[in-house]
Amino acid sequence: MRILIVIHAYPPASIGGSELYAEVLARALAAQGDVVHVVTRESDRMRPEYGVRAETRGAVTIHWINNLFASVTDFADSYESPRIAAVARRIVDEFRPDVAHVHHLTCLSTRIVHELAARRVPIVFTLHDYWLLCHRGQLLTPSLQVCDGPDAAGCGVCLGATGGAGRGAFSASAALHVVESHLPSAAAAGLRRAATRVAAAVLPERDTRPAERARLAHMTDVMSRVTQFLAPSISIRDRFVRAGVPEARIDHQPYGIDVGAFDRARDSPRARNAGEPLRVGFIGSLMVSKGPAILLDAAAMLSEGRVAVDVFGAHTAYHGDDSYRAQLEPKLSRAGVRWHGPLPHERLADTLATLDALVVPSIWPENSPFVALEAIAAGVPVVASRIGGLPEIVRDGVNGRLFEPGSAADLTRVLGELTSGDRLELLRRGAGRSAGELTTIDTDVRTTRALYARLVESGPQAKGAHEPAISTTVPAAGATRSSRLAAVVLNYRQPDDTVIAVRSLLASNRAIDDLIVVDNGANDEALRARLAKMRAPVRYLATGANLGFPGGMNVGIRAALEHGAGRVLLVNSDVFVPPDCVAALERALAQAPNGGIAGPVVYARSAPDTIASIGLRYDPRTGRIRHESADSPPGEARHLVPSGCLLLVERRVFETIGVLDEAYFLSFEDLDFCLRAMRAGFGVVCSPDARVLHEGGATIRDDSADRLYYAARNHLRFARDSAPHVTAARRSVRTASIIALNVAHALRSRGGSLPARLGAVTRGTRDYFNGTFGEIDR
Repeated sequence: MRILIVIHAYPPASIGGSELYAEVLARALAAQGDVVHVVTRESDRMRPEYGVRAETRGAVTIHWINNLFASVTDFADSYESPRIAAVARRIVDEFRPDVAHVHHLTCLSTRIVHELAARRVPIVFTLHDYWLLCHRGQLLTPSLQVCDGPDAAGCGVCLGATGGAGRGAFSASAALHVVESHLPSAAAAGLRRAATRVAAAVLPERDTRPAERARLAHMTDVMSRVTQFLAPSISIRDRFVRAGVPEARIDHQPYGIDVGAFDRARDSPRARNAGEPLRVGFIGSLMVSKGPAILLDAAAMLSEGRVAVDVFGAHTAYHGDDSYRAQLEPKLSRAGVRWHGPLPHERLADTLATLDALVVPSIWPENSPFVALEAIAAGVPVVASRIGGLPEIVRDGVNGRLFEPGSAADLTRVLGELTSGDRLELLRRGAGRSAGELTTIDTDVRTTRALYARLVESGPQAKGAHEPAISTTVPAAGATRSSRLAAVVLNYRQPDDTVIAVRSLLASNRAIDDLIVVDNGANDEALRARLAKMRAPVRYLATGANLGFPGGMNVGIRAALEHGAGRVLLVNSDVFVPPDCVAALERALAQAPNGGIAGPVVYARSAPDTIASIGLRYDPRTGRIRHESADSPPGEARHLVPSGCLLLVERRVFETIGVLDEAYFLSFEDLDFCLRAMRAGFGVVCSPDARVLHEGGATIRDDSADRLYYAARNHLRFARDSAPHVTAARRSVRTASIIALNVAHALRSRGGSLPARLGAVTRGTRDYFNGTFGEIDR
């Protein structure tokens, strides 16, 4: 399999638990023959922002994306950066993974998930912390209180000034990054701390609620696109289920570790002589959420000589706040405390062998910390806070002890118990037995790879997989703020026409920034290959099933919006777009009051001098719809609804009224969309200066029974939805008129037999009254 692993940092640049786990998993998968690529982030002041460098370690290829946050424009840009997503998109398109395993996206971009989902790549996501729910990642407020998440309390206090900062503040921050890049590390850090203090003092307070709501809505959308979550602890699994993740899409899968690496430490435990101090250790980042000061205060409460503390780790600022260092450093100098600095992971087993117990005094709801698992593997008892997933590792009185989170007094009591009697020896034996119950990395890899294989085999169209990629929602308003122009061409069994449409768009005088072809059905490798040979990049998205015109087009619309499109051009595959058409449509939008949608005059492709339509006229009294032709008065096109064979739509229209209504499946969805936009206050115009050539009936003939079925059913639905507040008498007259119009059309048509045509109208009318919509039920 071709496996893509996404992680926010990677060894040796970062040696946290999730980073080490991702590296071990990548190596193990590559060792058994899988092709493994890793996408990760680095912060190198000597390299260009968003620059990529590739590194090969053994059989694993690592793509490092440089992100100094020097170009962030606002708060949303800090977590869903479209620029990082664009870089990742190129990597994904070149690698073409069968499956992706995401471990963390902070410092990268959440839109990597959208890129993968748009390409129908199954996504496995391991929940290492709460970052998808909590911007700070640990459900810990600045006042160090545990929060139950955004559904229980507002996030404004946690977002702080950053959440409400305007573009000016972020521009200033970007400028500061430029200055920092020319300073030594220590001086740069000092400048940043000073600037942070100044900003806190002078920046006006802003309402962070919009940013809070936007982030939560965005993360909810991101989570909905993940195929399967993996939760290393029951605690974190239950928290995400409460947040709305369906239980069927989140498996409890404990971390696997290399238990064998700790065999020697477990088989040769430290021999503690009578009267010798209890030697306990802290291993991890010296940050406030990890609680090392709690251990140091607890040890100080015991009489001198009863406990010796070894501290391994480096000072780490907590979300930019480095004030904990000043509180901690005097305590690290106390008698009986030895501070060793950071501990290389390869020395962990030997270090654990020197301890009587490991202390994990975290004050945040830990998930399943590796250091606790590895201590158990080494046969070392663990003394831990009774919080998060720690009680799932530490069985109180069996392989360790639990104490109240944040309570140095309660920890003092527990440590005092271990300094006397045989309690420590009993716990050590319990830890040794528990080591045999841990999940090994080999078992973890087999289980994870079996999940990959199952998802790849079942395909993204399996029930429940990637459903949000074809849902009826769009990203939250303001999710991206680019003015890029995207074009979406919808193909359904007409590859030759589609190629013609794409070539005409590539020749446009107004350059298309993002050209997307949605294949509304089976993956057409021949079409994909033809598009790959185009002179400019064309994105190919296969839906895997016929979603109907609105469903297929919505897949492309979402992909365009997720890549930052400010305007989206919706193009039928049987349309030829002249070079000056798109620019003329943009001028029409600019000239129209609150312009939202613009369409062209339509000429017949088979007879290029014949105008097929300058727009549609709809009579809400009778339900009659007419294509106006060249005989209409001059300038009349400006007052009609454009034909749906090609529409240029402003992003804000989608953000206001949503996407195309997929219940129509075929026909009337374009007219419904335009009238919804008009009711929302947008200008919808036909431009007499823009023209296209349209074949019409390429995928389904105008006089076919299916076309007549959809026309009858959807015509009635459209009339109902476009003018719902009419009297019963008028509604009855309109309904009778629409049925008569469709029967007359069936009588005049020539395709198929008359009974078949009339039967299609009858079935369409029946299904409308029965409330049956979507694809025709055969």
